[in-house]
Amino acid sequence: SNMPYGRYLDVPVGRNIVIKTRNGFPSQEWYFHQQTRTIKNKKNNLSWDIKNAGRSSNMQTWNTNSGWF
Repeated sequence: SNMPYGRYLDVPVGRNIVIKTRNGFPSQEWYFHQQTRTIKNKKNNLSWDIKNAGRSSNMQTWNTNSGWF
């Protein structure tokens, strides 16, 4: 789904998640990964992550470092 007013979550360069307008690139496509129960990006196959172990308001993509058992 997309955010209001045509805004999309994007990973244009590196790992930082930013809000941008639609460009149709895989860096703006996300999917739910059932095995790890995380949201992953189609460009880099990395999961959503809050920087500094959740002590920040900045989002990034990162290797999945947890799982559901």
